[in-house]
Amino acid sequence: MKNLVALSLMVFLTACNATTPPKENLGNPTVKQGLSSERLTRINDRMQEYIDQQKLVGISTLVARNGQVVHFAAQGQQDREKNIPLSRDTIFRIYSMTKPVTAVAALTLWEEGKFHMNDPIDMYLPQLKDLQVYVSGEGDNIVTEKQKQPIRIIDLFMHTAGLSYGFSQSPVDKLYQQMFATANFKTADEMLDAIAKLPLNHQPGEKWHYGVNTDIIGFLVEKLSGKKLGEYMQEVIFEPLKMNDTGFYVTADKRDRLKQIYTVGDKGQTVVRPVGALGDYQSDPQVHNGGGGLVSTMDDYLTFAQMLLNGGEVNGTRILGRKTVEYMRTNHMPKHLVPFEPGAAGEGYGLAVSVTVDEGQLKFMGSEGNFGWGGMASTYVRIDPKENMIILGMSQFVPIGFHRYHDDLRNLVYQALVD
Repeated sequence: MKNLVALSLMVFLTACNATTPPKENLGNPTVKQGLSSERLTRINDRMQEYIDQQKLVGISTLVARNGQVVHFAAQGQQDREKNIPLSRDTIFRIYSMTKPVTAVAALTLWEEGKFHMNDPIDMYLPQLKDLQVYVSGEGDNIVTEKQKQPIRIIDLFMHTAGLSYGFSQSPVDKLYQQMFATANFKTADEMLDAIAKLPLNHQPGEKWHYGVNTDIIGFLVEKLSGKKLGEYMQEVIFEPLKMNDTGFYVTADKRDRLKQIYTVGDKGQTVVRPVGALGDYQSDPQVHNGGGGLVSTMDDYLTFAQMLLNGGEVNGTRILGRKTVEYMRTNHMPKHLVPFEPGAAGEGYGLAVSVTVDEGQLKFMGSEGNFGWGGMASTYVRIDPKENMIILGMSQFVPIGFHRYHDDLRNLVYQALVD
């Protein structure tokens, strides 16, 4: 009787094991770290459509989960006119994906007690003391008022200082457009002096308005470290993490890897974009633009993103403490400023990154707490702590959002999750 019971139990356990595979589906080559390989191929198919329709010349996509790359593709061309194919080590202008890097550089100094988030920025950069604030009017007839409170350092991290980029046609943005059209800043002080002459869009802390905030965070890093921003980043981030292809310009031996940049022509076609306001990236710029000046590669930025996903450490090298990263990727916007802008449903804002706070309001698949940002030339990163996953997309087309491949990429990654 005992033998019969033991035999029955063995058969039962064998049947359970046969019908209930492990969560990671070990031994199944069609599933990698919980993502369906078959479903991941949809990324390539959709990206190829953008290329075949001559919207985007080349697109690199990468997905990593649990510290492992489960998808990578380099589709199309690095340079259409020279017929150079896109490759894994192609160098991209990441523009505003520089912002999280600058934030990390600043946070290393915050950890050392060099500043506090509520400090007025004019304690360190006196040009930004007692700025005027826009009230009404336009051009020479603009009416302003005094600041009610100073710009705090956290306002710069969050884009709530009232500063601008000149991207809209508001009266203040038109002044920024005029400034940048004629400016040739040779020092950070020159840029700060010019910005200080312009009114703020709103009282500090009242609204979210995208602007030169992270550039000023970069100037703060320079002031506190005594080093040029790129030098400090090299010392505390790039060299420790072996991000050998990331910096504020491309050295002569790497220029053949810099991707050509494109934009929309007068007839809607994709055409080569002339050298932009941030230069040609062929030499070290006089002013290191902390808001948008870096170049990088897929693998370099993956290392940076993995460091953030891991809570400040990657490959045995720690850049930030765990709680510092948690603070960076936490929404700091009050409820009445969420979403931080109309087109960002479900999104709050942390330090130089947007953060999902309401999955139900998102227009894409995602998880609460996932964070990231994009760059003007169609580069994109999202980091999802809940799924332990990183999504990277890089192209070189200005402006971002004209061809919304990154929206497709995000959904195509999440639909591949099967664990």
